[in-house]
Amino acid sequence: MAKSEEPANEAGAKKPIGELVEKTATEVRKQPVKSVVWAFFIGILLTIFPIGRVVSAAGGLMFALLRPALLLLGLVKLCEEIEERRK
Repeated sequence: MAKSEEPANEAGAKKPIGELVEKTATEVRKQPVKSVVWAFFIGILLTIFPIGRVVSAAGGLMFALLRPALLLLGLVKLCEEIEERRK
């Protein structure tokens, strides 16, 4: 799809990512050794630090708390509706 055919909201959403990719590519071309070293250390960090487990735990916690939160919001709306009908 050509850029002129993209809707305005998609072009606006992709612009920061495109700029980040271009900026990163420019920096890698300027300093390839530094980029490789950074990539190596970030890879080591991601290997040592259990990112998958942290994300999984956060997602599990979010879904565990979602049901009570929705129940509470439903009760609040029900109370508001009952008060409105009493008036």
